[in-house]
This record gives sequence, structure tokens and C-alpha cells, in this order.
Amino acid sequence: MMVVRVVLFVIAVLAVSAAVWWWLRGAGPAPINVSLPSVPLPQELAGDGVLVAWVAQAGARLEPCGCVAGMHGGLVRRASLIAKLPRDRRLVLECGGWSGGAADYERLRTATYLEALHQSCGAIVGLGTAEVRLGATHLASLIPGPDGAPVVCANVTRSDGRPLVPASLRRHIAGRDLVITSVAPRDSIGDGLVVIDPVQALLPLIKNLGGASLVVMADLEEGALTELARSIPGIALVVGGKVGQPSREPIAVGAARVVHVANEGKTLGVWNWGTPLCAFDLIHDRIPDHAQVRSAIRSYQERLATLDLAPDERLAGMTMLSGSTVPGAHYVGTTACTACHISAAITHSASRHARALSSLMAKGYRHDPDCLRCHVTGLDLPDGFKRRGDDPPQAHLGQVGCETCHGRGSVHVAERSAGRPASGSLQPVTPATCQRCHDAENSPNFDYPTYWERIRHGHP
Repeated sequence: MMVVRVVLFVIAVLAVSAAVWWWLRGAGPAPINVSLPSVPLPQELAGDGVLVAWVAQAGARLEPCGCVAGMHGGLVRRASLIAKLPRDRRLVLECGGWSGGAADYERLRTATYLEALHQSCGAIVGLGTAEVRLGATHLASLIPGPDGAPVVCANVTRSDGRPLVPASLRRHIAGRDLVITSVAPRDSIGDGLVVIDPVQALLPLIKNLGGASLVVMADLEEGALTELARSIPGIALVVGGKVGQPSREPIAVGAARVVHVANEGKTLGVWNWGTPLCAFDLIHDRIPDHAQVRSAIRSYQERLATLDLAPDERLAGMTMLSGSTVPGAHYVGTTACTACHISAAITHSASRHARALSSLMAKGYRHDPDCLRCHVTGLDLPDGFKRRGDDPPQAHLGQVGCETCHGRGSVHVAERSAGRPASGSLQPVTPATCQRCHDAENSPNFDYPTYWERIRHGHP
């Protein structure tokens, strides 16, 4: 019996070790959520040098939408990966493209993202095209105060010449003095902002390094990243950017190195300074949530419930078919269709479309425009679903109903109720109809023929 217990104990220890190893590598089974600070880093990250960890084009994604399994990305998981890197060795960089957009709820989400990023990862943030596009007023409202995430940029200023953010900052990490900055593309445009040539902006920093290594976050395409390193002798590291593929090996440009990562914040890049390879972790759904970021997400959802947000025409467009506006037509709700379309109603009632809003309510996301756009009918339209409507919410529009796919139904219902032939006010369903919501971001495995079979219906 004692031998059996020893064998079982050894097996358990090996299982825990394997789980933690695969967690660190971003693959394999879900890890056991325990704290094991003594577990060594993967070989390519071991040592005592600077560990540069970065993402680009993250779009303020706190988490994937979660409508299907296997979705990648999200700060709530990425922060868990970064937490495994030794705090005294890591330089965490948030390259350009972190903005979530200009609508009021998007700016609130972005502010939440920056605060959670700072609290969980201690990241340094750069500016890119998406941030410049916001314009000086909106962008300035997002820049954290002295206790928030530091934002730096060398080539973006206000139109009157006043700095928007510091040009750079200094850090001493793992025995190396670093000067960190960022540059946005010269052709970036934003109201109240001026973007100068990146090379011109970086030259003064080169002159004042004082022996430090210059690290530049650059929201540039791959060729422009290497050209930037080539144009300014003295740059130590260029980190980007707006690219299609990650750099498996650091690209050597003289003494400088260029590293980049793609995939809209769904991949974390890590480079052990001076080593010949980069490490990349796909941020998959088996990585456990970071508790601090999860708490920030809950607070964000609770705050959305208290706010009267300005209607976003883009979201309204998601829930209204192009060309479906018939004079005098309005939404009537799915129940108005059931008397004539009995078999279709039975198919719909058994589908996840019928429970689209209830699935959000169960998660506590009832007031999130990002989610509601694909879970209700006619979001933010005068006759459509109201984000802060009745409680219980408008049952006839609180679902992906008939009119979500076919357009406003009042004219059709009136015609058929009066015994008149249908005039063609409803729209046929095509793959493009479905792909308004089943897009590459939120439904990566969408295949029209396969999905259509799940909800196939027609005339009774």
C-alpha cells in the first residue's frame, strides 16, 4: 500500500509540473491554478537579462467575446502569462493600436483597459495610427495621470506645439539602462495633432542617451521597421507593429535588432535580450483569468449599466439590413411571425438565436453595446431594442429574431393579415447576412452551409 501511495504522489507531482510548463509555453491542457514561483522559465527565457514582452494592435480587447470555444487573445489571459515572467527582468510594452475606438463606450472600455494593463502588467504604452485618429481631445482624455500607465511618443504633439505625452522615459532593468519611446506613422491624421517624421523626432533622443539603450515601439509595417533601424545608428531595439507575421528571429540591422508580433493582441511576443530567438505564446482559452483584470471587467460592465450612452450608428447598422428600410415599416417582434410560419418558429425557438440576450444576462453583460449588437434586434434604432430599456427587457426584440435577418416586418405582417400578397418588403438571407455578426473576429469557425443546417427553415 505504501508503494502505491508513493507512486501516486510522484505521478501527481509530475502532472502538476507538466501543466505549469505547458501554461508557460501557451499550449497544452488547462493548468492547475496554483502558485509555484520556483518553476523555472523555459530554456529560451532563462538567465538574468531583460525580457521584452509585447503585443501590438490589441484594440483594447479586455477579453474575447466568448460566444464560441477556442477564441484567442484578451488582456484577462495575457496578464496571466506576463505574471509568470520575473518582475525584475521584464519590460512590458504595449505598442500602437491599443485604442478601442472613438464612441463613448469604446473610450470607457479603453480607459478600463489601460488601467487594468497598468495594474496587472506595469506596461509602457506607445502611440500609433489608431490613437492619433482619435484626435487631441479624445486622446488626451484617455492618457492616464501620474499614477497610471506611462504613455510615451517622440513624434506626436498638439497642433500648438505643446506635448501631449512625454517623448520618452528611462528605466533600469536587469542591469541595463533603457530609454523607451514610440513613434506613429508620418501619415497618421488626428484633429488637433501634428505628426512629424519619426527619424527627425528620434535624433534628439539618440544624442542624449548617455550610454543607455534606445527602445522604440513603432506602429509601422515590416519594411518600415527595419528601415527605421537602418536610418538611425544608435537604436538598440525596434518593437512593432503593423505586420502580418511575427519575427521568429530578431532581425539584425547593424547593431540594432527588430522584433515584431502580429495577430491583434492575440499573441504575446517575448524576447530574451541578446538571444537568437523570440518566443511567442498564442493567448488561448485554456489560460486562466488574471484576477485583477477580471475584477476590472466586472466593474466596467457594472458601470455600463448606469450610463446613458450616445447611440452608435455603426452598431445600429449591424442590426439592420442594408436596403431593408421600407417606408412606414417598423419592428414587430418574432411573435408576430409565428402564426403563419409555425415550422420556422419551432426551429427558431430551439436555437441559440432565441436565447441570445438571456446568454448575455447570465454573464452580466446585458448593457454592453459590443455584445448587444449581435444579440438583439435593432439595437439603438428608434423602434429597436433599447440598451437600457424595460426590466424585464423588451422580450419581442431581445433575441436574434426573424427581423434581425429579414428586416422590419410590419409591412409584411399587415399585408398578409389583410389577405394581400406579400410585396417583397422582407430580405432573403445570404451568407453576408450572417457574416455581419459571424465574422472572423467573433465567429472564427463560421461556415455558412454548416451553420445554416442548424437553423434551416422556410415557408410552412
